[in-house]
Amino acid sequence: MDKTLKKEKGVTLLALTIYMAVFIIIIAIVTTISTSFYGGIGELVDTPKYLSEFNQFVMFFVIDIKNYNDAVVSDDSITLNDSITYSYRNNCIYRNDVIIAENILQCNFSPSTYTVNNTEKNIINVDMKIGEDTEDCISRNIDFTLKYW
Repeated sequence: MDKTLKKEKGVTLLALTIYMAVFIIIIAIVTTISTSFYGGIGELVDTPKYLSEFNQFVMFFVIDIKNYNDAVVSDDSITLNDSITYSYRNNCIYRNDVIIAENILQCNFSPSTYTVNNTEKNIINVDMKIGEDTEDCISRNIDFTLKYW
């Protein structure tokens, strides 16, 4: 009796196990990349809303600060020549009791001076955090120069 072994083509248990392991690794990599991507997209969705609040503040502040050469600055308020007052309270920035920016987590004003070619410039530093919580907030720290001529 002639016993011949035929070469049978098919998937063995070992090959199936290797295929499954590779498939699971590929799914894990794609899941990690997808989660990272969509997590970053979620942060970018709220960014324009917060930046618009900062832009509203800057729009008013730059116009006023370029028209005055003296200011009384405290940690949470600025008074320009006894006429216009910017203040931070209740997570908002007010310009003479009118809200110009909301969702402000922190805002500090600090004065300084800078001398260039024997001309002294008064500078107001605005350090601001904008957002709804501290994890997703946007930080801005900008120096504004008062009128000096």
